[in-house]
Amino acid sequence: MSKITSHTSWENIFNQYNVLSEISRNNYFDITADQIKAVDGKEARLMTKVDFRQSLPNIMKQEELSILAIKNGLYRIAKNDPFININQNIETEIIELEAPSNIISIDPYNIKSESAALDIATITEMANTVFGEESSLSIRGRLRGSLNFNIGTVPYNIDGVQIEVDGGYEGNSSINLIEAKIGYRDNINIRQLLYPELYWKNEISNRKTIKSYIFYLQEDIYRFIPYIYDGVIGYADHANEKAFKFKEPSSDFSLFSIEINENHICLNTPFPQADKFDTIHSMLILISEHPCMTKEELKLNFDIVDRQIDYYYNVLKWLKLCEEENDCMVLTTKGIEVLQLPFKDRIIEISKIVFSEPIFNNYLNDREVNLQLFQRYNVNSESTKNRRLQTVKAWVLYFKNIVEN
Repeated sequence: MSKITSHTSWENIFNQYNVLSEISRNNYFDITADQIKAVDGKEARLMTKVDFRQSLPNIMKQEELSILAIKNGLYRIAKNDPFININQNIETEIIELEAPSNIISIDPYNIKSESAALDIATITEMANTVFGEESSLSIRGRLRGSLNFNIGTVPYNIDGVQIEVDGGYEGNSSINLIEAKIGYRDNINIRQLLYPELYWKNEISNRKTIKSYIFYLQEDIYRFIPYIYDGVIGYADHANEKAFKFKEPSSDFSLFSIEINENHICLNTPFPQADKFDTIHSMLILISEHPCMTKEELKLNFDIVDRQIDYYYNVLKWLKLCEEENDCMVLTTKGIEVLQLPFKDRIIEISKIVFSEPIFNNYLNDREVNLQLFQRYNVNSESTKNRRLQTVKAWVLYFKNIVEN
């Protein structure tokens, strides 16, 4: 029973309760945690954790459905898309700041948690610049509350659902609510933005303005993206986004100085086929903060589809920064050492691993990358080789952008 995937289990649930027919008749279908568990024994808490569009069960993707919590242990399935799209490219000017010299308990160049990222943003006046006034942390953590909204013709009467705020900052005229992430995600569920905003609007009764922000520590850049609720699901207001980074000392290190040394990588794992190295980096940070992350837990924290988690999982092992123990991913000694370094030094150290591999090194240096080099990874066709080279190309751009710039 435990080997049944969540996608298969959701198909079984839809069949068991005639979900599609009920939605056709009533516009939505409400299902309890007990009903979910009764079908295949899977915990509703994990089955209903859909923070990103990519995490939707296959049957919901096919039918253009979504699931949102409306009460403790009760969920509404309906035909809508409650996800906010977020651009990866930063189009606003990035404001460079001096690192604080009077703080030693938080290293601004080595941030590994959402709370630490928010704290350094407050210490350095990033937050006050974004909010437009002096503010103080007044809200953080989980609570339960009630609120009402519609998506199209589907009503959502929320009662007693858990609402979480990563940071709420109050000034004379505003309360600013933050949903924080380490690393970029291309979309986010409105549950993480709209639920807190509507709850606090009800609580303060127009005495102050409620503003919401998506906050990313995207590599070494701190992004504050306003979330605007437009009465439907809202949107990310990139036109008014603000971005910051700390000035760093210059480095004379060059990627082109790296020599081939295959001892740095694990040849017993597949050749990398995960284009987004920023996601790999974010996974490393998450594993460092939450020892023994399972593959399923990792997947639920990122905007990737199911089949991609194996690709990213294998890259972590290929780099020899992580290893698998009892179905969990844990840091190796090398992984621990690397994550103790400041951001740019960390990326330089990882680049020494990546470009010590012959394929990456040859591509970086504009030398021929022939099929024979790939055959040790059981890649035996030109078409497969070319697909793998897409990852190589993406990584070269990533490391050049950070290291050479």
